[in-house]
Amino acid sequence: METNTVARQKKIVEILQLLHAGGEFEEAKRLFNESFDGVDVTEITAAERELIQSGLNPSEIQRLCNVHAAVFKGSITDIHRSNYEHEQPGHPVHTLKLENKVIQSLIDDEIRWTFAKLEKGDWSVKERLLTALKDLQQIDKHYTRKETLIFSYMEKYGISAPPKVMWGVDDSIREALKEVIAYGENERAAVNPLREKLEAALTEIEEMIFKEEEIMIPMTLDVFSLADWEKIARDSEDIGYAFIPEPLPWKASAAALAKEKEVEPERQAAIQRAKMTTEAIKENLSEPEEPHFDWEATQGSQDSIVLPTGVLKMNQLIAMFQTLPVDLTFVDAQDRVRFYSEGKERVFPRTKSVIGREVVNCHPPKSMHMVQQILDDFRSGVRDTADFWIDMRGKKIYIRYFALREADEYLGCLEVTQEVSEIMNLEGQKRLLDE
Repeated sequence: METNTVARQKKIVEILQLLHAGGEFEEAKRLFNESFDGVDVTEITAAERELIQSGLNPSEIQRLCNVHAAVFKGSITDIHRSNYEHEQPGHPVHTLKLENKVIQSLIDDEIRWTFAKLEKGDWSVKERLLTALKDLQQIDKHYTRKETLIFSYMEKYGISAPPKVMWGVDDSIREALKEVIAYGENERAAVNPLREKLEAALTEIEEMIFKEEEIMIPMTLDVFSLADWEKIARDSEDIGYAFIPEPLPWKASAAALAKEKEVEPERQAAIQRAKMTTEAIKENLSEPEEPHFDWEATQGSQDSIVLPTGVLKMNQLIAMFQTLPVDLTFVDAQDRVRFYSEGKERVFPRTKSVIGREVVNCHPPKSMHMVQQILDDFRSGVRDTADFWIDMRGKKIYIRYFALREADEYLGCLEVTQEVSEIMNLEGQKRLLDE
């Protein structure tokens, strides 16, 4: 049996290359059984990453990753856990698995059951089937939380291949659901094509449930800290949940935190294993990977500003304001102008002399009372926004005012002005993939 890390890595790559070259599944399974008693999930994903770095299109790995899972299923080593809270309600893993249970129930108890009736000639259930499929599209939030949060922390620890492959499969599932719904809504929909499209989508979803629970989750439980999971749980609220009510708030217990300290050497060893399984491919990297940037640990300085959602250098912040396709003006709680953005083509001219001036005095006398009324309404809490649009020199100008508050305290008013003529003329759609 292979014991050396690099040798194990090469053997796994050989098995995957055999599959990608069209080799027989049984032959790949035989080679695996001859070489290994079991593998760590990071070894599989690192091998996939090596194939990507050597030039194989990630979509090709995506196409065959169900076969990969089948080859290694039952052989994945569950070595240890660096935290003991993942079965508690509110923990991101508990939430993910709970959603998966609802997804599987929706597929088995509603979608497949309804299609079976339709397949026997009862087309009266078609709308019920379509309703269930549209309900299944809630899976987008399930995948978005995984892609935005869990993948981010996987990459932080150097586990980059699984996110790249799994995200591609997630997108394929999203498109497959759209396609089967669109076909089902067609009056000429027939049973056989509908069955083919439906089963393709449902099979991919069920395979993803396996990959999440048997590959991704064991890997992340070995590597992520309790603090990581707390941040993921907190940030999950911003994205939302699929099929379930908002889960209970979760924080690691004192006992779990104490236990984590005891097993921290084991967690660090798991992190090192994840890194070691990528050592064999580092020589093939076209450029070195950038280390994960822990912005929350960054201290502000004269050159940078730490914000609740990231860090910006001063020149980056200025460039953003100069590039935004809107003009911004900030008026403080005392109704004095404190800031304006310097866009390339401002709708209304601004000069530095306006800073500190009472904003009502920046408007013509005929509109001063209306500006003051808006500010008074903002201050009193009567309203939070005010919108206007005008025609000026052949262009449509959209002017919006927003009250800024922190808790119940009024901080001031933000004026946002934009020339929207081209936006109003948009038709159809232009997607990123159309570039």
